[in-house]
Amino acid sequence: MTIDQNKDTIRRYWAAVNSKDAKGAAAFWSARSINHGREREHIEVEKLHESLVQVYELITIHEMVAEGDWVVCRISAQGRHRTQPPIPFDSGIYQLANPDGRMFSFQHIHMFRLEAGKVKEHWANRDDLGAAKQLGLELVPVRNSREITRGTSSKRGARRELHSNGTT
Repeated sequence: MTIDQNKDTIRRYWAAVNSKDAKGAAAFWSARSINHGREREHIEVEKLHESLVQVYELITIHEMVAEGDWVVCRISAQGRHRTQPPIPFDSGIYQLANPDGRMFSFQHIHMFRLEAGKVKEHWANRDDLGAAKQLGLELVPVRNSREITRGTSSKRGARRELHSNGTT
């Protein structure tokens, strides 16, 4: 496939996500693909996209570049936190925060390697901390694992804490 065809594939993939078509978005992925270094069966990719379309309301592509089989794009993901999706993604922040309808918008950079017109490999960097803050989560330093709690009380009521080591 040409570079332009690969870029068009990724544009159509994001369009499927925007239209809430989880199966259609997953159809852009190979039967066996690599997502963040882990090999995934297609059913896992489908389940992930079922969760993703429950949370994201709009994906905006800002830039897209390609070379060889790779397509890289910078996007913004926007939504309103109304549900806790069954499959955690974006570091699990939607499971940690109560779905109170808060709006969020944060940027991602995605790298897709295509093979025969399908996503064979995917990597991404996202501003999960920025999104977590928009959902009301706080990053709190801890000294050891015994201090890690799922939720703590405060004068403002219950809150959940996202710790610097990725745990809650």
